[in-house]
Amino acid sequence: MGYRKLWRGTYGGDVYELQRKLNQHGYNLDVDGGYGVKTQAAVFDYQRKNGLAVDGVAGDETWGSLLAREQAIQKGNSTGKQVLAGVSDETMDRLAGLEQGYTPSDSVLAAEAERQSIEALQPGEYSSAFDEQLKTLYEQMESRPEFSYNPEEDATYQRYAQLYRQEGQGAMEDTLGKTAALSGGYESSYAQTAAQQSYQQYLERLAQLVPQFQEQARDVYDRQGAAMKDRYEALQKEKAEEYRQWRDKKDLWQKEMAQAQSRYEDLRDQDYKNYALMLKYFQDKAAAEQRASDGMRVNSGKASAPAAKQASLSSTASDSLERAMGNYLKGGDEDAARTLAEKYADRMTPAQKRKVENLFGKFGVAMAF
Repeated sequence: MGYRKLWRGTYGGDVYELQRKLNQHGYNLDVDGGYGVKTQAAVFDYQRKNGLAVDGVAGDETWGSLLAREQAIQKGNSTGKQVLAGVSDETMDRLAGLEQGYTPSDSVLAAEAERQSIEALQPGEYSSAFDEQLKTLYEQMESRPEFSYNPEEDATYQRYAQLYRQEGQGAMEDTLGKTAALSGGYESSYAQTAAQQSYQQYLERLAQLVPQFQEQARDVYDRQGAAMKDRYEALQKEKAEEYRQWRDKKDLWQKEMAQAQSRYEDLRDQDYKNYALMLKYFQDKAAAEQRASDGMRVNSGKASAPAAKQASLSSTASDSLERAMGNYLKGGDEDAARTLAEKYADRMTPAQKRKVENLFGKFGVAMAF
């Protein structure tokens, strides 16, 4: 029987078996299927004491050592090929199978698959699409110069100035012409002074408009600043809503992950308890048969008949697998969902297969057994 490489943080039936084998060497671990600090410390210690590479990881070398030592310890015990006086073949076969170690049931394996499928849906770290926009807008607001007004740079003022100068020039020429007519057509200093005064009046009227133009420019400046501020606040609200949605998605994932972990652990613990009870039952039964026969009956030691075809998946296992496949499909991992379906296809009932096909169909994926 092969075992997978284990390290701190892993869970499953192989961890149960590792803990059980370590306990045969006096480590007194809780056989809970979780590779925690105590299990890692026991592996470190076992590796040091047995001349193995000390890394706290139960790999091929560590498993090989444990299995070899277990075989030496159990040399006189039941292995399925040994003969025990007074024990029936049926009891010996069952006991031999159980003594090979705990094997997770379909329900436990399906619950573990569901947990892994939810883990694959973990939302990534929060990253906002609005950060760059907010940064750019903030820099624009911070670098915006204080308000100042220069009529020479005001296009509106310049249009009015051109108009007033044109009108002033016309008024000056008109005044000069009228004054010259009164003096017989000759220009005089009086005429020039009167014409210049007429032109200056237009310039003074233009100058009186400067505060009005300045006020208008200030209003435009303030409105532009307010618009930038409103846009910044609007982006902040959009980012807050974006973060809220991400947080809700993260919270939902954590809740679903916790529920799946709890289901897995409950099924695993109950499954192992059932295994331990069955092991003790057949150990006691073998001992009782030996006592009852007083060693007169001997089991044949022959291999039992081939095992019957594996039973169909339980409803608990089927439901967990269906949820797991749904999670993979929801996450866009069609291959993982299909692999899981094909792995258990020969164990599914026709009704279970139809449910799986319908599930794939909901996501637009063809699936046929």
